[in-house]
Amino acid sequence: MVKILPYNRFTIQTQDSLVDVIEKLEAHVEAPKAFRSSFSRNHAPYQGRINISGFEIYRIIHYRNSFLPIIQGRFEKLPAGIAVHVTMKLHPFVIGFLLFWCSTWYSVTLPMLVLSGFSGDIPWEGWLFVGLPTLILIVFLQAFWYEANRSRRELTQMLLGGTLSQPVEEFNFLTPRRILIGFGAIAIAVVALFWNDFSVVHYTVSAESQSCSQATVASPYCDFKVVRTLEGHPTVSAIALSAKGQMLVSGGTDKALRVWDVPNGELKRTLQSDSGVIQAIAIAPNGTTVVSGSGDRMIRIWDLNSDRPAKLLKGHSSEIAQVRISPDGQTLTSSSNDEIKIWDLATGELQATLPDLTTTETSIGSVSIVQHFACLDLSPDGQKALVELGQKLMVWDLKTHQQLHIKGANLFYQTLSNARLSPDGQTVATLSHHKNSTTLKMWDSATGKLKAEITLPLSHDWGWNRMSFDGDRLLYSTPQRLFVWNAETSQLEANLAQSQMRQLTLSADASAIAGIIDAQESQIQVLQRL
Repeated sequence: MVKILPYNRFTIQTQDSLVDVIEKLEAHVEAPKAFRSSFSRNHAPYQGRINISGFEIYRIIHYRNSFLPIIQGRFEKLPAGIAVHVTMKLHPFVIGFLLFWCSTWYSVTLPMLVLSGFSGDIPWEGWLFVGLPTLILIVFLQAFWYEANRSRRELTQMLLGGTLSQPVEEFNFLTPRRILIGFGAIAIAVVALFWNDFSVVHYTVSAESQSCSQATVASPYCDFKVVRTLEGHPTVSAIALSAKGQMLVSGGTDKALRVWDVPNGELKRTLQSDSGVIQAIAIAPNGTTVVSGSGDRMIRIWDLNSDRPAKLLKGHSSEIAQVRISPDGQTLTSSSNDEIKIWDLATGELQATLPDLTTTETSIGSVSIVQHFACLDLSPDGQKALVELGQKLMVWDLKTHQQLHIKGANLFYQTLSNARLSPDGQTVATLSHHKNSTTLKMWDSATGKLKAEITLPLSHDWGWNRMSFDGDRLLYSTPQRLFVWNAETSQLEANLAQSQMRQLTLSADASAIAGIIDAQESQIQVLQRL
């Protein structure tokens, strides 16, 4: 049986008289000293006090060991001799310190572990963090038991044999064997802790990194130039490009939709809504149906070939953030902050609302806890969603309801300033800002593992809707540059000099990029390959 608790109790019986027992102990115990030189070896093996009722002693050592047992003895007269009842335990101050340390540690870590449990899978690093004090205590309590077993042998020799059979020897942690074991344990712990990082791409991007003039392999985006600047829509807030980038639709705080012909830059028509700031736009594959989502919680379906008022879809409980149309033009997916709705585009019939209580409610006994839900992004085809469920980041297949957990992105510890899902749902990109550093991370949604961690040259958070996928590549707009990464390799592919754009939008065939220029809120720039 492994001994763990720092407490030991035993009895030694001898036929000697009490006087003889005390004399034998005094031969090996000297009076305590306030100061003792660590170089002195001319002393008894133990120090303490002895009287006719019992004793309290501890071994004299020349190294630090806070787990050194305090040895207390009580004499009991027997018909034929003396019984010495011995108790070994830690100093009360050490016990008090350990209780304070453990209670403080676990009062912080256990609530964090419980909250992480509500959010989904608990990472193994979390279990290691919570269990670390216990492992440390088990290791160091072995020092107590080393000393306790040694003192028990020596007390038995003192009382029964009169002299110690072995010379006093020091306990040395730093033997060659213990050093090798210690370094091996540390190496295993470090490898286990950082194992996933070995396959992660880490690098820092500078303003000069991989500019198109320096690239050895030219990115197709190096040929993109500003081909059109569209002006005339004050306070534009949302934009969308048609599949081949020939048409652009803009919406604004004026509650109007404007339809633009990109090749010649002409405003083709204006569609006026009765209420609601327009916050999301989608163009159907047929190029004649436009869907808008507004701050009045309404979805409007517009027919560009007709002058009839828009068809209204009601049901959202908060502002519409995103709208998507499936490639076959039959399904509309919309999202607000706390829900996703799926509609039949032709009839306007509501087909599903996510989430429901079965996906967000956790029961503990008679108590039910509803986990926080937020939709962060919808894939371009509206088939998948990137959501926050509790404190975890999930890729949610809206058709099969399969949920893939991005395990390393625990939102209890991380605050996102941007998050995007690739069109195929295989890659998730997150952007987070901390103090003076901004970090872009790419995750494999199939495994939930981190693929790349990239430090960006940004001194502060530049907000949402400045990052977009075209399928094979991730684009991110900063104040002076447009960065392009290969989503498969996570390597920076291009770095274009370009004014910062928000509501960064790509056409379905990746032939055009559009964005609202920050400096001029009524100005939309369109980039195409020349």
